[in-house]
Amino acid sequence: MTNAVVGLVTCSSRTEAQKVAKVVLMKKLAACVNIVNGLESHYWWRGKLESARECLLLIKTTRERTGAITSTVKAMHSYEVPEIIFLPVLAGERRYLGWLRSSIAKIAAACLLLASIGLARADQVDDLIKQLGSTNDEDRAEAADALAHVGGPRVEKQFRELLTSSSAEQRQVAVVGLLQVSDADEDLQRVRVCLKDENQVVRWSAVLALQNSGRAEAVPWLEEVEKSDSADSVREAATGALSKLHSGIHWVRSLSDAKEKARQLKNPILAYVFLRDSDYCRKLEEGVLADKSVMAAAEEFVCVRIDAGKDADETRKLDVRGAPTILFLDGQGNEMSRVAGLVDKDQLLSKLSEAKRSKLTFREARRLAIQNPADVQANWKVAETYLEEGNEDMAEPHLRNVIEHDEENQYGYTDKAIFALGFALGKRGEYGQAAYSFEKLLERWPDYKDKDKALYCLGLSQLAVGQKDKGRARLEQLVSEFPNSSTAKSAQAALDKLKKKEGKDEAGN
Repeated sequence: MTNAVVGLVTCSSRTEAQKVAKVVLMKKLAACVNIVNGLESHYWWRGKLESARECLLLIKTTRERTGAITSTVKAMHSYEVPEIIFLPVLAGERRYLGWLRSSIAKIAAACLLLASIGLARADQVDDLIKQLGSTNDEDRAEAADALAHVGGPRVEKQFRELLTSSSAEQRQVAVVGLLQVSDADEDLQRVRVCLKDENQVVRWSAVLALQNSGRAEAVPWLEEVEKSDSADSVREAATGALSKLHSGIHWVRSLSDAKEKARQLKNPILAYVFLRDSDYCRKLEEGVLADKSVMAAAEEFVCVRIDAGKDADETRKLDVRGAPTILFLDGQGNEMSRVAGLVDKDQLLSKLSEAKRSKLTFREARRLAIQNPADVQANWKVAETYLEEGNEDMAEPHLRNVIEHDEENQYGYTDKAIFALGFALGKRGEYGQAAYSFEKLLERWPDYKDKDKALYCLGLSQLAVGQKDKGRARLEQLVSEFPNSSTAKSAQAALDKLKKKEGKDEAGN
């Protein structure tokens, strides 16, 4: 068994086959691609026997590049379900296999070496930047691909500078690389300018870069290219890019923009936190986010992509600790729920459905809650509305429904419901039950987001029922863990008052 494989990809026309072959080779994903014309295919499709004239691509590559080839072909292909099959090469002529391996080994090594952003040494990046100026097409492609894996401000700056180069080859490299490392609006505009470049290969590359960006802003630009570009290949690429953009999820590029748009449209937010070059993120994007039913459901959301590598501060604020993670936020940016890791289509569709229901009006939610006490979302919507009005008594039965029917907190409301119930009980003077609620909350969720408030309410409730030692310990814990919070100041005042009272009691004795 060798490390070589042959990929089989059928295409609807010779033009499409040539386009796919060119990109696969330009990206240095294969050593050789053959185009076989005159293929007659007979196949079953959605219960019907079909036939078609097709072209077949024979892609000669190695096992390590199959994932990247799959992504590249799917991004360009006109078929809803393109044929992409890889067959192992059991044996072959020694010198040919050696040529195949050596043709793509250098780029694979460079990508492996630089895949971890923080580990790339400055001198290695320097060497790759110098290699971008090579007169050899293969060397330039290798360097550009490796730098795109590294990313970072320095690489972005280098690609921007190359966009103004007098060399069409260097502009082509830059236009392909820039949107792989940057989501900035200014860089999107820079690539847009390249749609008017004098060189048709640069224009063609700009079309593909805009297609792969997923940016809705690019649609009218590409429509103009489709109508007016002088080159057939560029117009055809624009047609394919428009098809992909129209059928895909339209991503907003910053959370602040998403919040503003969500407020205007009164829609919830889907925030997708990803890492570049993550296999898990790639699988989620290709297998789940590209599904037609998921894309249709996502149309009722404002969708935003957040690069965990570049937007580390935003990622920390959202308390995201791994990628991929999808968060569902309301119009104000408050988290409703999340799903982490590689989920399947049905799981994500279920979460999308749940999040959409948060748009229920109070009247609709109350009707659903009365009909079905197990409807967690409707009950939380009603309880939350009553709590905002200061009507804890009316909220209480709905809070208890949430707690009873979602003990595992799958919807993300149970911890908040327990806190609200404890607060309502304490306000009514039922301090023993209130203390029990807050104890259970902190026992199950020791890192509850409003832990300081829970500790304060628990401490006061315990003091109210005569559990002075327990109450004092909770308030002291609050002061120790959250010394700068306003709640800690209130807790310290309660501790000082308790100490003063105990001093008077001792003096009286």
